[in-house]
Amino acid sequence: MAGRDVGRIERFLNADIREDKISGKRGTRKEAGLTNLQILMMNNPAYAALFEETVQVLSDAQRELDDLLQRVQAEIKQANAALDDKLDCAAKLPDGTNVFKDQNGDIRTEDGTLVAPELAATILWRGDEPTLETVNAAKERLNRLTDLANDVRAGQAEIGGMQSGMADETEPPSADDLNGFKKRAEEITHGTEQRFEQEMTRSAPTVTKTAVEATSDLVVPKL
Repeated sequence: MAGRDVGRIERFLNADIREDKISGKRGTRKEAGLTNLQILMMNNPAYAALFEETVQVLSDAQRELDDLLQRVQAEIKQANAALDDKLDCAAKLPDGTNVFKDQNGDIRTEDGTLVAPELAATILWRGDEPTLETVNAAKERLNRLTDLANDVRAGQAEIGGMQSGMADETEPPSADDLNGFKKRAEEITHGTEQRFEQEMTRSAPTVTKTAVEATSDLVVPKL
C-alpha cells in the first residue's frame, strides 16, 4: 500500500529476472521525460510516418496559398487600375458627377440613378465613354478578386490552426485528425486555385481567329 517493493529480495533472484526489473525501471524513468507525442511516434512507426507526411502537406499548402495570394493581389491591383481608367473616361455632368449610358441608351449615374433629360442634354459626349454595364462588370470582377483574397487568407489561418494543433505535444492529434488535416488542406488549396483559374478564364479577352481554308485550285509554282 505504501508503494514499496515486497516479495523476494532481488539478490536472491536469478540474473535474468534482476536485469528485466532494472530495464523496466530505466524505461519507465526514460519515458517519464518524453512528451506524449514523442512516446506515440516512438512506439507507433505508422503514426510517425503519417505525422511527418501531414507536416509536409500542410507546409506545402501554405506555400501554395502564399503564391496564390500574391497572384490574386497582382490581379486586384490591375483591376483597380482598370476601374479607375474607366471612371476617368466617363462623361460628366456640370457638377462633375460621372454618368454612363446603359444598354438601353438611358443616361445614369454610377449607382444606376436615371439622369433627368434636362441634365442629360448638357453632356458633351466624345464617343469613347464606357457604358454602365462595363463599369459594373469591372466592379464585380474587383469584388470577386477581393473575396478570393480574403478566402485565401482564411485558408491560411485555418491551416495555421492545424499546424498549431500538431505542435501540441501533450495532446497530439489522432491518426484520423491527421488524415482530416491533409484532406482539408487539399480542399482549400484546390478550391481557391480553381476559383482563380476560373476568374482568369472569365476575364480573358476573346481572340478572334481567322480561318484559313485550303482550296483545291491552289496554284503551286513550278521550279
